[in-house]
Formats: sequence, C-alpha cells, structure tokens
Amino acid sequence: MEQVILQFNNELENQFKSKLDNHIWAITLKIHTLFSAMEKPRYKDQLQSIGTRDTLITSAPETKTKMLQLMKELETIVPELNGVLLDEELQNIDEQDLFKIIITFNRFGLKQDDYKNQDSVVAFFKGLIEEYLTSKKIVDITPKELIQLMIEAIEPTNGTAYDGTAGIGNIMEGAYHYAKRNDGEVKVFGQELDEELYKIGKLNLFVHGIIPENGDLLLGDTIRDPKWLDGDQIKQFDYVLMNFSFGVRDWGHDKAKEDKYGRFDLYGVPSKAQGDYAFIIHALSSLNSNGKAALIVPFGTLIRGGGERKIRSILLKDDVIESIVALPDNLLTGTGIQVALLILNKNKSAEKRGKVQLINAENDYGRTRTLKFLEEKHIAKIVHALEVYENEERYSKIVSIDEIEENQYDLNPSLYFENIELKTEFGKVEFNRKEYEKSENLVKISDIADVVRGVNLPGKRQMESGEGDVYPVIQIRDIENGEILFDRIEKFPIKARDIDRVTAKPGDILVASRGTQQKIAIVADIQETILVSSMFVIIRITTDDVAPEYVKRILESPIGQYYFEANQSGSIVTVLTPNDIKAIEIPLLDKEQQIKFVNKLNQADEIVKKAEEERRKIYLSAYYNISTAAKSSIFVNLQ
Repeated sequence: MEQVILQFNNELENQFKSKLDNHIWAITLKIHTLFSAMEKPRYKDQLQSIGTRDTLITSAPETKTKMLQLMKELETIVPELNGVLLDEELQNIDEQDLFKIIITFNRFGLKQDDYKNQDSVVAFFKGLIEEYLTSKKIVDITPKELIQLMIEAIEPTNGTAYDGTAGIGNIMEGAYHYAKRNDGEVKVFGQELDEELYKIGKLNLFVHGIIPENGDLLLGDTIRDPKWLDGDQIKQFDYVLMNFSFGVRDWGHDKAKEDKYGRFDLYGVPSKAQGDYAFIIHALSSLNSNGKAALIVPFGTLIRGGGERKIRSILLKDDVIESIVALPDNLLTGTGIQVALLILNKNKSAEKRGKVQLINAENDYGRTRTLKFLEEKHIAKIVHALEVYENEERYSKIVSIDEIEENQYDLNPSLYFENIELKTEFGKVEFNRKEYEKSENLVKISDIADVVRGVNLPGKRQMESGEGDVYPVIQIRDIENGEILFDRIEKFPIKARDIDRVTAKPGDILVASRGTQQKIAIVADIQETILVSSMFVIIRITTDDVAPEYVKRILESPIGQYYFEANQSGSIVTVLTPNDIKAIEIPLLDKEQQIKFVNKLNQADEIVKKAEEERRKIYLSAYYNISTAAKSSIFVNLQ
C-alpha cells in the first residue's frame, strides 16, 4: 500500500507541479471519499445510478458535471456531509484539473475492487492526508503515540466520547476503534474551529465508518459557541479526550464572563492571556457525573500562580483530579515545551478520593533527529502505573490533597519525590528536596535581593520612528561562558518610566532562562549606562552579607538547576518569571564561607581552562608537523 500511495502522490505532483496547492489536495480527499462510498453496499446503487467511475473519464466538461451530481447525491444520502463535499472549492475547480485528478486515480490510485477493502481505503486516505497536511505545513496534529496513551489511560469501551478541539478527528477515530477492539461500542462527537481541518475531519470519520451512525463532528468555537448541547445546557459525555491549542490569547475571555451555560461559575474565568484553563473547565463541564477525561496540557498549567493556582485549588477541593503524568518535552511538533497528561474523574473510587496520583515519566522516550516520542514500552509502563495506583520509587506517588495544599497547589510531580534525579555536566545527581528544605540556614532570594524583569525591546514601529532615548541593551546573545561581551552590545530606542530600575549595575546577576537557553552572568564594573533586556531577570543583592558571585554559583549548581526546572512555565516557550526567582531558597553561609566556596570552584574552572589551552597547543603542533612532513601548506594560518 505504501508503494501505491507514494506512486499516486508522485504522479499528482508531476501532473500539477507548481499548481499542486491545498485546493487540489482537498479535492483529491473528497474524490477518494466518493469512490469509497460508491463501493459500499448501502450507497452503491443510489450513487451508481447517477454515474460510475467509467463515466467520469469521458471528457473534462462531462466529468465535472457528473462529479458535482455524485457529490450532491452523497450529501443527500448522508446529510452530515452537507457543505463538506459540494463546496465552493469543488464547484470552482477548473474542469481540466478535475479531469487530471480522476485520470491519476484511475492509473495510479486504488482500483475499483480495492475500495471494497476497508483497510485499503483507510490506509490510502491516511496517505493522502499526510501529504495534504505537509503541503499546508500544519504542525499541531496530535502524535499517534499520545493519542494511544490518552485512550488507554481512561479506556473508553462503552458510551459516548467527546473531543472539543478535534482537528481532523484522529482522537475521535482512535477512541471509536479502541472500543470496537475491546468488544465495546462508543459513539464519538467533536467540534473544530478551523474550517479546513473540520472538513478533513468529516471525511476522515466518514471513511472510517463513524459518520453517520456512530458520531459526528461540528464546526464552531468551543468556548464562544459550543455546538453539543442538551437543551440550554452543555451536553455531557462518558469520556472527554482533548489536546487543545496551548497558550491561546484570543480564546473568548469576554464571552466567558457572561457564559450562558455557567461553565465558569464554580471556578472563575481564566486569564485573558492564557486560555488553557478555559479548555480544561470546558472538558470538565462536558463530563457526566461518572465521566473521565484525558487531556494533554502544557506543563505550566500544573504550576502557574495567580488565577490559575486558584482554579487548581478549586479543582482539587472538588476532588476531580485523579492523576497527572509528567511527560517529556519536545513530544509535539511546533513547540518544544514539556507537556503532561491530566486525568479528570467526576466519580473517583473510594480509595482514590482525597488523593492525586503523580507520575514522573519525563525521562521515558525514544527520539528521532528532531523530536522525542513515546515507545510502546513507555505507554505500557504509564498505563500500568495508572491501573495499579501505587507508590513506586521515583516514578509514581500517591499524594493527599492536604499535602498539595501545603505546596500551594503546585502539581509538579517532582515536588513530591524525595530524591529527584538531575542531569548535570558531571552526570546524574540525586537531589533530596525535602532534606534540603529542612536546612536551617535557607533564605529566599527575595529576602536578600531585589528581583525585576529587564526592559522590553522596541517593536518594529518604534524602531522605524526612533521614539525614545537610545541606550545599549544587553541581550542573551551578548553572554558567552558566563561573561558579558560589552563590545558587541547593540543600541535601541527605549521608552521606559524607570530607567534606573533596568540599568545594569556592578554586581547585578542576570539570569536568562527561556526554553533550552539558560545563561547567568554578573555585571562587572562599568561606567556608562547600559540597560538589561526583558530576556533577563535581574537579581540585585541588597545586603553586604551576600556575595553576588556566591548566589551565581548556587544558581548554576544542581540546587539552582532543580528550582529552574521545577518553576519554569509557559505554554509555547518555557520561561522563568521574577516571582519564580524570588521563591528560590539558597543556603546563607557566612561571608567567609561564601568566598571559600566561590574560590574553590574558580580554581577548578582555571584547571579546565589551562587544560583546554594546552590541548589546543598540542593539536596545532600536530597539525603543523603533518604539514611540514608533507612539504605542503595543508593548513593555513595555524595560530
């Protein structure tokens, strides 16, 4: 089948070359869907009374006329496909282009008898979808491994399942077939905002035999205009499975404040800047009294403060959070951030009430050159842990809601394991957070320093207009190996109310932690006014009892690494906020001990620096000897 798909796609590219756009791929999907319907016993006679595949290859004008008639008839037979097949895209296609697609199907696609085999029909359709999505550069399709994990985590075997951000319907289709494989029956329902994805989803569900009897997909905005209703209430299902878009800003905040379905009455309206909890609350509203949900969420939803912490606290007090699985970062194309599996349950069993299971699976993955992925053994391991619901050292922890409250409703699994394994440049290091936090001499950074964010760089319009005073501004790229390279700092027009607050001062510690980039540097003695960009958090020590170099070294140690990893948040790119830095606790040694600690590390770094220099000299000498022995200038400008 792979060879047939490859040959068909190649021939389609040969036929259309630069004209092969999204419209051609979309119409190709519709034609395949029609051909599959023409061989199904329930539709065959009615459709073939209008035309057969043979009648579609007589001439280009007749082909288009007959095709439109067939599509109209199929929409009549299956009203759920109205507007999906016979849309403007198909009606406006050039007759000759349509004819070329049909000829390509006849020569290189599935034969008429092949359409009687459901597995062949589905495999060919998936091959076409992959090419279509590649041409559109759509990157937010849920990986099949994550879909498998979501489904196996809540086992939808009988009843109804729902996906409020369904995309092309792969999660819906997966849930439907999971139930069938387990001798059950699940009807699946979904909603999708993007019209192109919605149409593909409709075709996908029809080809899989789900539409019309076993479910449907509707078009619309799930938050602003939910389509699945029961009277004047949100329709409720036995299962909800969703991988919603992360960090959506225009998610419907204003509409949510007056939500006529009461979805946000118990939890409050989420932040206007972050729509993640709007989808989580909608998922909960869509569960019936015995329902379970499996949601892929950005890791930040587990740990962010403010209004999101308040919503988390209510969800925990309502006892609807059953399990959380911390998954690896870089599982999704389009964003490298870490994600988690959030399992909600409106009817937890007696032994699970008042508790939450936290699983740390962030080190369980295989990888390609660019992405990580869950292997079968990783999925099986997670599902098994969810089923047995037991403590397992460094992997699974059953935590009381009271303990979570003590940790300010932070749901980062790492917080609840005594020994946390960190990957450092010296190998793996075990960090015992609970023992560390028992230390008597710990102080929060906020107790010894002012902590602020740097200044925002100007936007394009301000750069063009030149509004504001011009200052040199330190950016992430201006720091290498812990040193600020002052000679290459760029200047920008800056508008800020308090310039002094964001001006680099001798002894300031600059911390940049955004995504995988983490840099820390101390500002040296400088005379001119140089600002710090918002890419950094500035730590300005306010007491003579603490050396800035000591704080920097602690933040670079496994202690700092732990707090950086535990506190980073963000829906698209992970970041550290000033509040995250303020909350970090460090050991407050006396000044003399601090200096000894710093000097010891400086001595170690000097050893490495000298060794690297000696290594460089030996390499260059060896290269020079090769060149001399060969009596040729193999290497030029050896220095």
